[in-house]
Amino acid sequence: MINSAISYYNLGNTLEESAKLTNRRYKVKVSKSSASQWLKEFGGICTYRKLRTGVVRDYQKDILVSKTFLHNDLAYNFKYHRPKLELLCKDNGFFPLVEYVKRFEKGCPSFFDDIENRCSRTRISVKVEKKVRYNNACRLADFALKSCNNNSQRHSVVEDFMLINDSSTIAVEVPVWLWEKNLDMGIAGHIDALQVRQGKIFILDFKPSAERENEQKVASQLFWYASGLSFRTSIPLEKFMCAWFDDKTYHEFCPVEAKVEFGRGPGL
Repeated sequence: MINSAISYYNLGNTLEESAKLTNRRYKVKVSKSSASQWLKEFGGICTYRKLRTGVVRDYQKDILVSKTFLHNDLAYNFKYHRPKLELLCKDNGFFPLVEYVKRFEKGCPSFFDDIENRCSRTRISVKVEKKVRYNNACRLADFALKSCNNNSQRHSVVEDFMLINDSSTIAVEVPVWLWEKNLDMGIAGHIDALQVRQGKIFILDFKPSAERENEQKVASQLFWYASGLSFRTSIPLEKFMCAWFDDKTYHEFCPVEAKVEFGRGPGL
């Protein structure tokens, strides 16, 4: 209920409207004052509050754009946050990223599903110097995961909560593809979350057990995402950062500094 009330408010509803929508959804009696208290209590995590006033003035409730793509018999719910995409990319000069993300309003290219090689499965040797810490992405994940009814909801719940309630996530489930000449193959995938902060584009992958992930595998996957998005937008790779995270740890590296060997990685 708390998750929903905060999200309804940050989608442009008033406190009263947010309480009513929450009540209708959960058949409860949440008051306007309760919704206000929750917003104050979790304001340190839900940093979108810094942007909300200006967004509501300029965009009203025209906040989220959503499109579902079916690839290899799996549904991907692509979404972007119109105000954050436009405002953050404008402030940082990432105009090609705006064009790229908005292009999916008309659908995904028909050839996308024909690309057999996936970023998550096409492993190469990638050595990275990562930084490990606990940050707000972890806090947001921890908060969002409390509203999951089962494990299958984890990705979508975390992605949606970050997209609506933090100050930097601009899009989720973003398709990306490239032709890798060193391997002579096309590679495609879906980026869990895109953020713009600190003058960089952050590519985030939510991994429910981040600490136990195979570092070589996930670094390879994220490197493909960054390389693909850099190629598609003509934004230099040095402007990207990559990270995987869960509710406990956040692992980050700079793809342009990665040491890459294009001979196939272990296990292939």
